[in-house]
Amino acid sequence: MSYKESSFFKDILVNEVFYVAVKSKELVRVERDGKNVVIAWSDKTMAKTYLEQEDVDVDKIKRLDVDRFVTYELDDFFTKDEEILMNPTSKNDGEFINIYKATNELMSDLDNVRVKEFVKDVAKDDLVFGLTNKNQNQFIMISDETHQRPQIMPVWSIKSRAEKVRNADFEECDLIEVEGEVFGEWLDNLRDDDKAVAIDLKPGVIGTVVSAQKLADQLTF
Repeated sequence: MSYKESSFFKDILVNEVFYVAVKSKELVRVERDGKNVVIAWSDKTMAKTYLEQEDVDVDKIKRLDVDRFVTYELDDFFTKDEEILMNPTSKNDGEFINIYKATNELMSDLDNVRVKEFVKDVAKDDLVFGLTNKNQNQFIMISDETHQRPQIMPVWSIKSRAEKVRNADFEECDLIEVEGEVFGEWLDNLRDDDKAVAIDLKPGVIGTVVSAQKLADQLTF
């Protein structure tokens, strides 16, 4: 079963966030069909309305960025086969979903969307933005030993996005830009060395990582 046609899936794909209720620093659960499950929503108003109408005692409704959740929190909160109850309302019981399967599908689709958006944005000005160490003219490489990924080159299609991450996570680095043709040459080298590219990362160094080969296949230069 795929979740791609579900309304919650489409909402999260667009907004890249979802919401959970928290009480005493724990995720709020409900009893439903003999299961004790975490409840979540793709819309904050829906969550607030449900919790008020059902008189559920909570401390707050927490907004979760899907990238940060999958990268740093999923394994801490849930087991591999665990289900959650998505988008319950007072009139609708909601939908049981396997949290790992749903997020795997979601991140796969997000990666594809982001690659297409990156290519489209770069084509407008023929520029790619990246970070460099002082007095160098090459984008930096970062590593991700936690997830056993190869060395990764972070790049951005829009300058303001790069500036935001640079200011938050790489203050020691300079921001530089290169023309698409130059980046294409660098990408060829990364592909030959089996390296990866992180495109349009968010603060916290989270987001989409793709192989250099996959990105090269989409670019026109």
